[in-house]
Amino acid sequence: MPYLATVNKHHYRIETHEEQQSVTLDGVVHALDWRQLAPLAADAKGNVGVGGHYSLLINGASFDIFARRIIKPDEQDSQTYEVQIAGHRFEVKVEDERARLLAGLIKGSGTGGTASVYAPMPGLVVGVPVEIGQNVNAGQPVLILEAMKMENDLTAPISGTVKEVHARKGQAVEQGAMLVVIEAQEE
Repeated sequence: MPYLATVNKHHYRIETHEEQQSVTLDGVVHALDWRQLAPLAADAKGNVGVGGHYSLLINGASFDIFARRIIKPDEQDSQTYEVQIAGHRFEVKVEDERARLLAGLIKGSGTGGTASVYAPMPGLVVGVPVEIGQNVNAGQPVLILEAMKMENDLTAPISGTVKEVHARKGQAVEQGAMLVVIEAQEE
């Protein structure tokens, strides 16, 4: 499963290959050997956190790593880790790539009470269950996109009227392509 890791505002795409003892980082495969040397110590209440002391061999280079999970109140579909390597401390935010892309597919225009639905990833449009002028409710599917061998229902971010449809069934779309524009209902 692909992950997105953010370190110092830089984003990296990571795929793990446990059976091959390798990891793909931004498209480049690296051979690795990862072993936990010691778990984290229990706190005063006996709770043991996620993390510990690790040995990492990657492409023949050896690293001594300390890592621990940091619980942040605003985290929903991600996890943050504190990682210390070679005397440097990093906070690494890890997210499931598919969940992040789907969460980022809705963007409001901020003007005129409209919202647009964008392609979260390249894919094939397999259904457009709405048409221009149709009223939709927030959360209602407005387009079905096949990507990464899965069908993804792209939903209306707001209740309103479909003003624009920029895709048709069978069309291949690129990541970030505007697909549907919805004008908010007046209250």
